Amino acid sequence: GRFEAPEQVQLALNIPPYDHHPGGPHIDGLAPPEPSGRPGTFTLLAGIFLTDQMSEWMGNVWVWPGSHLSAAGYFREHGPDALSSSAPYPPIDLPEPHQVKGQAGDLLLAHYLLGHNIGGNVSASRREVVYFRLRREGHRERWRECVQDPLLEFEPVREATDALQQ
Repeated sequence: GRFEAPEQVQLALNIPPYDHHPGGPHIDGLAPPEPSGRPGTFTLLAGIFLTDQMSEWMGNVWVWPGSHLSAAGYFREHGPDALSSSAPYPPIDLPEPHQVKGQAGDLLLAHYLLGHNIGGNVSASRREVVYFRLRREGHRERWRECVQDPLLEFEPVREATDALQQ
């Protein structure tokens, strides 16, 4: 599949001191919705580290591993339109969060439904990441299916996963 051209770019800064411990994750694009009323879903969050974040508490993004799978299960059970009323994140059991570490130039790829949030920065360095929200062509027409089937737009991942299970 091909991606549409990104409609925006986000430069995410975290300037110390910022003593913050995220209470939980969120999903991007829920508030406000797009002008059509559709939630601002997308396929993949791509983040390029512009500065090193080699230790915890450097303004790292926090992720809840596997939460995209549990969130998709929630939307299969409650219907895809429950996405809009689930902000900031659906009421599911969550694993322990992890702070993502990396160095300048690293690429972070995250599923749209992966629970994430910004963490505190008690280091001496400013954290800088540029984020792109990427949509597969046709995503807007199939967003309801995408939030219920987390691998719908990730055919190679589905094929690899299926091969491992056989």
